[in-house]
Amino acid sequence: MADYADVILENEKEDLDNLEYSGNENIPVFATVRVTKKDFSVFELYRKFRKKQLILDVDFQRKEVWEQKQKYELIESILMGLPLPIFYFKQQDNATYVVVDGKQRLSALFEYLNDGFALRGLKILGFLNGRKFSDLTGEYGIYQSQLEDYQVYSHLILPPTPDKILFDIFDRVNRGGTKLNKQEIRNALYHGKGLDMINEITETEAFRKATRIEPSRDKRMKGSYLLTRFFAFYLLFHEYLMKDGKPYKYNGDVDDLIQTALTWLNRTDSREVALMRRKLKNLSIDCLEQVYPIFGEGAFRKELKRSNPINMNIFETTMYFMALMNDYDLTGMEKIIKEEVYEVITSNQYLSCLSDSRESYQKVSGRFKLMEKLAKELQDD
Repeated sequence: MADYADVILENEKEDLDNLEYSGNENIPVFATVRVTKKDFSVFELYRKFRKKQLILDVDFQRKEVWEQKQKYELIESILMGLPLPIFYFKQQDNATYVVVDGKQRLSALFEYLNDGFALRGLKILGFLNGRKFSDLTGEYGIYQSQLEDYQVYSHLILPPTPDKILFDIFDRVNRGGTKLNKQEIRNALYHGKGLDMINEITETEAFRKATRIEPSRDKRMKGSYLLTRFFAFYLLFHEYLMKDGKPYKYNGDVDDLIQTALTWLNRTDSREVALMRRKLKNLSIDCLEQVYPIFGEGAFRKELKRSNPINMNIFETTMYFMALMNDYDLTGMEKIIKEEVYEVITSNQYLSCLSDSRESYQKVSGRFKLMEKLAKELQDD
């Protein structure tokens, strides 16, 4: 039997693992990159961390933590004034920073500043062994100041640097271990209330039952990716999204669409966005709860066959259809809905929208309009 991780999504290699992106070839790459050098003191970063303006602990990042010896050596290096490798941060629109590279070093630093451990086994500054940060007083006070004032050299990735560049930077500085997929990287770069809401839905019984994706086994965030796509297209077709002060125009670049949608959903300064997050969460759970009784274990799969992997295009269009039908009482309509949806997703017109260039505006709008048409016909009956 195929491994669980291999049967969840169809076309996942193209959609999740491929870090090659479409973009505007008429604009030189360097014109879209906004990366600047910036120095922070350790104390300044610690203050931002405590004020939740520095996002350090995000779910995608490696779970392995440094051994204590590595922490001791890091603190000793700083107290000796030795330079550390460059840190990378991504600045959010609201001036919150996400750590792209440097999590383990900052974790160790902040732990020591918080008296989380005493120094041990120092080779050069052995006289500091046994001392916590708060013990660096009196004759050792100069070392406390040295640690707080130490300058962390960093590269700051500024908005609106596009995903095409952000993902590549992230991939280049995080080459150790398992190669991250797009959604895992997004979980860092667009960490916020929008993705938190999406990840919460993947933990629900409604999502697990409708998709057969077990949260504990979905290590690569494929369930989160399905919902992210659905919400991005839902917001697009309901004309909520804006970019550069204008209504967003989808040009076939689904990564740009997702970037725009997550940036919008993460906003904390808008009551409209807060209400939409709540609406989308409730709406999606309502739809998922109705999916299983109607489609069973074949939901979101080609020909509604249980043995097929989830097709993400069928997922997002089926969820869109269910959302359009959400205000209607579907009791007694389960059989007809299943038959009609089957007719749509097996039709030549729909299948042509899943072929080459399936993310083009024409193909995307084509398959969503088929679902809109079906919803209207059922509502009128």
